Amino acid sequence: MTKRVDELVTGICGAADHPLAPLLRQWCQDSRPFLAFAEAHAAKIRKKVRLAASEEERGDLLAELAFAALLVKDRRFSVLYEPYRATGQRGPDLGVTFKTHTSFHVEVTRLRLLDPVDAGGNALKLARVVCEKIGQLPPGAGNLLAVFVPPGVGSGALAATAIRLLDRAPAGGVGNPAPELRPEALQSYLRGRQRLSAIALCSLAADGRQQGMSLWLGPQARHPLPPEVSRYLQTA
Repeated sequence: MTKRVDELVTGICGAADHPLAPLLRQWCQDSRPFLAFAEAHAAKIRKKVRLAASEEERGDLLAELAFAALLVKDRRFSVLYEPYRATGQRGPDLGVTFKTHTSFHVEVTRLRLLDPVDAGGNALKLARVVCEKIGQLPPGAGNLLAVFVPPGVGSGALAATAIRLLDRAPAGGVGNPAPELRPEALQSYLRGRQRLSAIALCSLAADGRQQGMSLWLGPQARHPLPPEVSRYLQTA
């Protein structure tokens, strides 16, 4: 298996000493399901590795792969990477099927430069991200927004606070309690909020381990996450 992993990682990263290689190698060695996922989507991952020139871009890619690794370690989940890319559409990062019959999408992103003591400022940043990402969430199935935050940032009430901020803001922007949010961004949220099933806030340690997760469930979601999926995410 070591040779198989080494060949895969070198093929994806281009060199054994690439900055992404150690974590990718570790995840493949620790999880046969993730190894199979990486092999099945090696061409897409290789292209994204090649395009990720900065540390921030590599961090974005690691977040996507880390969430895929979290899902595939439970064999009830079948995960596709960038399922809409072939159509040329702007779509979510992961397409997921749970127990062969329940489908949902996952869009993965990161929140940068958060202040551990500025809960209001952090909620505003998350609100902006929700507005930016909600247009990528397809109708017709559940949609989970997975947001990675730096370790040590309190995230328990962050999603609920951000959504309250968005729900209080009028679409026209008049009397907006958060004038930093553009009216067109708010309108995008208001149009698409029923597509948002849940927000998962999680952190990734330097050694690649997931460090807990808080989950906000959208009360207005047209397609809620199945309770078994919610329980898994909260306890994984």
